[in-house]
Amino acid sequence: MEYRLGWVRADRDTLSCVSEEAVQVVRLMNAAFNAGDYDAMSAFYDREAEFVDHMPLPDAAQAAHGPVEIRAVLDAWAEGFTAFEGHVEEYLDLDDFVVCTTRWRFVSRDEGIELDWKGAEAWQLRRGKIVWGQAGFRDKQAAVEAVEQRLHAAR
Repeated sequence: MEYRLGWVRADRDTLSCVSEEAVQVVRLMNAAFNAGDYDAMSAFYDREAEFVDHMPLPDAAQAAHGPVEIRAVLDAWAEGFTAFEGHVEEYLDLDDFVVCTTRWRFVSRDEGIELDWKGAEAWQLRRGKIVWGQAGFRDKQAAVEAVEQRLHAAR
């Protein structure tokens, strides 16, 4: 499966704003994730990307730096589940940030126990790449607060 970015062309009548591109990147990254194509998903991350999972597995890292470490966290999750999917129900466009409200579905590999959970994630993008992400928020408001904290810390 191929996941390509629809970059804005200068000859178009109406130019898409940067934030729309950020939402598109997150959409494509999520599609690669749900397809189980973690190599394609990793291509959306900047080489210096930071990632924090607020609900990590007991034997997986909570924080990761760069696509290789982020991929290792994903692989740890995928090992424990026959189904591991995140279906985004809402994308909140916040310029360089995108907050997602997501319905997660997990099916344990060993006993086939199914779990559905609704939570949120926050992503920051620069030049079409994800540079920061946090997952496992209880809801959209908690993810928005993390974005506000990141913006405040950058000042």
